[in-house]
Amino acid sequence: MSVRRPSPGRPRTKPADERRADLMDAAEWVFVERGVDAARINEITERAGVAIGTFYLHFGSKRDLMLAVRARFIDRLVERQDAAVRSLPADDWTGRLDAWLSDAVRAYVDHAELHDVLYGHTPINATTEIQVSPENAHVEAFRRLIAERPNPPADVPNPAMAANLIYSAWYGATHALLHHEAEDIDRLADDLIADITDLAHRYLRADG
Repeated sequence: MSVRRPSPGRPRTKPADERRADLMDAAEWVFVERGVDAARINEITERAGVAIGTFYLHFGSKRDLMLAVRARFIDRLVERQDAAVRSLPADDWTGRLDAWLSDAVRAYVDHAELHDVLYGHTPINATTEIQVSPENAHVEAFRRLIAERPNPPADVPNPAMAANLIYSAWYGATHALLHHEAEDIDRLADDLIADITDLAHRYLRADG
């Protein structure tokens, strides 16, 4: 009786980092479908195509997995908006500011379901654990962008305070838009982007 051997160079199992990514991808789907509290680990592992034991090689609990998914969500936002900003000339600070704010609103709209389940938002009772502070990598990326401004006016606000205030404004307004308006979200998002950009320009003395 012959034994079938695996093809040379073809791994029998995925690398650990790919398995971890598969688990997080599966968790995103299950969290959106069922909510974090109702999601079961076996549902996540079944969707990821791995055994329960594999789950515990990477995560200590469902909460650990949720926090990892949340951190990856923020990392991807930062990467997406960094690309939007860096596509503009380095000396076009105002254009970069506008690109960041515009894409921030669009990213929330594009990924609202996943965002809201990760941060505890619901249409009925909006609560959140997000920290609008330097501990949030998304806020910190915005602070760095504000601080990159060449030759700022003498009365320009402190970048850290400005980042917190402007971030809170666009974030809260976008959340309210998505949960209180049912029609024509794209047009309303365009209006919101125009308004929040105008607010940022005025507060940061960007047009002076």
